[in-house]
Amino acid sequence: MTLPGGTRLGPYEIGDLIGRGGMGEVYRAADTRLGRDVAVKVLASQLADDPASLARFQREARAVAALSHPNIVALFDVGSEGQTHYVVTELLEGETLRARLSASPLPEEEILRIANAIADGLAAAHAKGIIHRDLKPENVFLTSAGGVKILDFGLASMQQTYAGIDTAIQTAALTEPGVLMGTIGYTSPEQLAGRPLTTATDVFSFGCVLYEMLQGQRPFKRDSNMEIIASVLRDAPFDRDAAKHLPAGMRDIVEQCLEKDPRERFPNGAAVAAALRNRSHSVVSSRTEPTKPPRTLTWIAASVIAVIAVAAVAFWLIGRQAEVIDDGYDLRSSDVTGDGETRRLLALALHADSAGDRSEAMQLLAEAARRNGAPPLPAAFLASFAYYSGDRKEGTRWSAEATKRIASSTSTYEALLCRYLLPGASTGTEMALSSSLLELRPKAWRLRLALAHLHLGRRELPAALAQLQRIDVAAPDDRRLAIVLADRASLGDVAGAARDLQRSKLAGKPALLAYTRGRIAWSSGHASEAARLFDAAAESATISNLGPVAIESRILAGIARIGANDLGGAASALDLAAVKAHDAATPENELEANAFGAYVASRRGDTDGRDRRMRLAAKLAEPGTADYLSLRLFAAREKVNVAFGAASARDEAEEDAVATLIKARDAWSQNDAATASRLLEQARSEGIEATWFSEEAALLAYDLGAPPHTFPPDPPYPNRLRFIAVWELAGPRAQR
Repeated sequence: MTLPGGTRLGPYEIGDLIGRGGMGEVYRAADTRLGRDVAVKVLASQLADDPASLARFQREARAVAALSHPNIVALFDVGSEGQTHYVVTELLEGETLRARLSASPLPEEEILRIANAIADGLAAAHAKGIIHRDLKPENVFLTSAGGVKILDFGLASMQQTYAGIDTAIQTAALTEPGVLMGTIGYTSPEQLAGRPLTTATDVFSFGCVLYEMLQGQRPFKRDSNMEIIASVLRDAPFDRDAAKHLPAGMRDIVEQCLEKDPRERFPNGAAVAAALRNRSHSVVSSRTEPTKPPRTLTWIAASVIAVIAVAAVAFWLIGRQAEVIDDGYDLRSSDVTGDGETRRLLALALHADSAGDRSEAMQLLAEAARRNGAPPLPAAFLASFAYYSGDRKEGTRWSAEATKRIASSTSTYEALLCRYLLPGASTGTEMALSSSLLELRPKAWRLRLALAHLHLGRRELPAALAQLQRIDVAAPDDRRLAIVLADRASLGDVAGAARDLQRSKLAGKPALLAYTRGRIAWSSGHASEAARLFDAAAESATISNLGPVAIESRILAGIARIGANDLGGAASALDLAAVKAHDAATPENELEANAFGAYVASRRGDTDGRDRRMRLAAKLAEPGTADYLSLRLFAAREKVNVAFGAASARDEAEEDAVATLIKARDAWSQNDAATASRLLEQARSEGIEATWFSEEAALLAYDLGAPPHTFPPDPPYPNRLRFIAVWELAGPRAQR
């Protein structure tokens, strides 16, 4: 539907329609903020209705927006207004290369000038890892001032999802959609075959455009689309007709651009630009000396180039195999089943996750998993991320998908890593898998961090600290280093954690630096200082868009204020944390904030506030988890009547000692001290003292008349609600 003049899309006021095609409509528009004319391209609904494809397009368009090159049209903005999605570019005056070619043949000097400009533009994009995928004369614009601009970078990638086979080749539309991930007649053999794309794909399309400028027709022109496809896959460009007069050296460039095997082409735009510049002097000399170099010398030169190229490709392949995709897992290219695009998306996803953007990471992983049904690793990471972010259903679904794909894995390390990532394994299985993986990759520090937390779960504190101290925090740039150092402080290595914090890259990340310092202050017994630092971490993390760090810091700020006996400040901090966690859809954080808030309300004598927060927390409690078990114990201790979901028989069997302790606390809440004492002794015989619920057992014993037993407040994992029992044993209950 055509937009009427005067329509507003964000700050852009729509003017005249200046182009229409399969990808949408292009309008002249006024940027009311900056007082300039721009072009606004409104995406067709069939291209914008799929959220995943639209998100991918927006990511790639923003990457293109980071390009600044005189031969690439400037992309200013990407936006949405209701259901209307649009991109904003500079407004160009002039005509497309297609229009110029249709009007008259180009002189040799003009051809070389345009070709050099296109190659330079491609070189700039390729240097940033961006592939156009649909280079053709319609996407090259010749400005009235003599400039050359490549159009529609970032838009071409969106065409892949919706590409179909047209019955005719469209040539006049400014925004025509690609056919078979490009336009027939300019599409590379690997695009037609559905193989992975590299920058050499754009080189093939460039060769087609250069041929057309030189010869006045397309290199693989035939009577039907199917014949064109067959010609692209089969024919050499100059086989059919005798070539018209060409500038010296240009035929060699065209032929190398149009090699069927992408490895035999120029690898990227920079290589093409260099070749054009090296041969540009031949354009002038060809007017007086049209003779070609001796054939023998040409073959010798070609042989030398071939040998060098083969050696370069060999070294490149070896380097690619050893390339580290993610240092946290010491994951290399050779570990990942799939093509180059799968590896690229996986690397981007893990980088996004290391920077704190798990949502972006999951989008990239989902894209990698959908585009190729074989590689198991994207599905395994999705299973882990979704499950431990609170979406158990989605985690289970991706776990089943990853399990199906593991059989196609080409790497032992990948297969083991997938099995390790899948949620639901017992602690013993996880420990065995992580230990095996670390034997293969001792530098995989994220695995070592996970192994440390597995030891913590079993209350094996020296083993946990030993694993954490083996992680070199100087090199990686990852938000989890804050956890490594903070947990070291929690386990008693305060001085070492403070020292290594200065060696790490966290020193340049204000939010993570304040968070880690807050944890170190807490572990040093300075609760008020810790609260101040956690407040600073929350504020900085909010500004830096590190949502999880901000929420975690707000909860810790509340906990620190409880430790400092600032109950009013604690209540405010925890209520704000609960709201933020709810808005961010992180139920575990929301549960924790409400549980601690209920404890603060109880300490202040606010029974209504305590009960309200307890009900909110109980709704979020996942049966069988440490938070669920702690909350049940807390509710029984406070004698709050609140409904909990029933734990499964499997959960109860795995937590026999804790289940017995809950029964003992329930008996105490019903004033049955004899049964409570008997069940407490049974829980002890079942090993409750070796779990993170030993504080709860000691608190029940205290309530039954035993002397108080003191515990250090650290470490906080994996059951931070144990702090409540620690505080109660320290005296607040007796002081009420």
